[in-house]
Amino acid sequence: MKVLFGMALRQTTGFVESLLRLVGLDWTVPDFSTLSRRQKTLAVNIPYRGSKGPLHLLIDSTGIKVEGEGEWHARKHGGPKRRVWRKIHLGIDEETLEVRAVEITGSHIGDAPVLLSTPTELSPEVPK
Repeated sequence: MKVLFGMALRQTTGFVESLLRLVGLDWTVPDFSTLSRRQKTLAVNIPYRGSKGPLHLLIDSTGIKVEGEGEWHARKHGGPKRRVWRKIHLGIDEETLEVRAVEITGSHIGDAPVLLSTPTELSPEVPK
């Protein structure tokens, strides 16, 4: 997840904890020190999977609340809460249900602009 989304290690642990809570799993995520020590020897290889023909890509997005310094500060010292949201746009292969594209943007960006701004080589039939 860290390499895939380009996040820092502490962000990744929080992200994975949130995902596990969302799907209702009561799994524990290793602490920062353990992951930091283990990542030194971990080699991550994300293979490229080409398609054998036209790719039918399903595009959707979901919002993720980012709890940053502003919310922590408001909780600790009082004051208005400032919610920050990000969107994760996913492109999923209709046939295999594999995630083929991921883009993280601000909450004000819809799916269409992300799809149009991403240069892709989906198939010869798809105009660019």
